[in-house]
Amino acid sequence: MPAVTVAVARPSARMTAVLYLAYFVIAGVGQVLALRDPASALAAAVEVGGTIWYAIVALLLCRLFGDPTRGIGVLAMVSVVVGCILQSLYYALGLGHGAYVLALVSFGLFLVFLGFLVVRSARIPRAIGVALIVGGAASCVFLLPFVPAALAPAALLGGIGELVLLLWLLIVGVRR
Repeated sequence: MPAVTVAVARPSARMTAVLYLAYFVIAGVGQVLALRDPASALAAAVEVGGTIWYAIVALLLCRLFGDPTRGIGVLAMVSVVVGCILQSLYYALGLGHGAYVLALVSFGLFLVFLGFLVVRSARIPRAIGVALIVGGAASCVFLLPFVPAALAPAALLGGIGELVLLLWLLIVGVRR
């Protein structure tokens, strides 16, 4: 029987950036709702929805900079799915702080792998990928009790890297 291959087009950089921006809005709304009423079912639903939305954005980012079904792309997708599941369980079921910490570690790993994809692709400045790698690696370890709090600023580099990535994709796009 002949093999069937399906070609999937790369998503556009700007479409990915708009969906990424929508994630930030959804996550922000969820945080505001949770701060107003931590026991709110609506806040939990918005936060879980935002987490699912992030998984979709992560898939698009991995597809934009590489192949999410091979090599580092697989590692990126596995880490983001684990992070999304743990974070959703934390929000929906009120699991302990440990689930949230493990979710953040998984998202840190995702940023490391995404950073490698960005650096390797050369479709945007490599410095953005390096910021994702450094920030992701720092966020994987700075939550551990024996790691000095001085690493916290390095972990913020991951968030800054994500923001710069979003803005770059929205304003400039990618090299072909």
